[in-house]
Amino acid sequence: MSRVIRLLPALLIAAAGLAAWALHSGRLAVPPHWNPWAPLDMAAPPNWLTRYKLDRTASDPALCSTALAGSTLEHTPLPDNDTGDGCGWEAAVRVADARFAPAFTLTCSAALSLAMWERHALQPAAQTHFGQPVARVEHVGSYACRNVRSASGEGERRSEHATANAFDVAGFRLGNGRRISVLNHWPGDGPEAAFLREARDGACRFFKGTLSPDYNAAHRDHFHLDGGPYRLCR
Repeated sequence: MSRVIRLLPALLIAAAGLAAWALHSGRLAVPPHWNPWAPLDMAAPPNWLTRYKLDRTASDPALCSTALAGSTLEHTPLPDNDTGDGCGWEAAVRVADARFAPAFTLTCSAALSLAMWERHALQPAAQTHFGQPVARVEHVGSYACRNVRSASGEGERRSEHATANAFDVAGFRLGNGRRISVLNHWPGDGPEAAFLREARDGACRFFKGTLSPDYNAAHRDHFHLDGGPYRLCR
């Protein structure tokens, strides 16, 4: 019995490796939403594998482009733009969608997170609290060649905005014309505040970095949503 116990870790590792090979090779039939190597399905309800699939897809420009093409987000690919000063973008798209007007530039990976958030978190939250869809996400831009906190001193690191890897949301317009503002409605305990908190929490599921008024005073009037490299949800 003691020998079996000693061998158990090795047997478990071998079994896991065999299962992974069978899944990856297609020899073991598993529904796509439970298969970690299956392509990310933008329309499928998220599960515990979604974060892994999203990260894997976002790190591969070809996979990202294919996945984003399967979303409802209206966009067009952009050529890379390296300005040579730590700014510019790679594997980016131009989002020209009425739900996010005016148009803006965003990396494919951040656009992927944006599309997932809008479909699987933002719209359900609006229906729950108001019985209305979000008709428009009011934003204050994405790409901006600047440092963190707009600082210009030496040694400051570039913001995620400097590589079009971040998006700032100021508010939402519902289908009935009702407007919900981060600045005006985050405080309090009414339905607007509850909706904004649910929208923020939902963003944390799909973006690497999500900053709200809970983070600091600089974010009192908007949500900052970015594609990395650090995981932060405040």
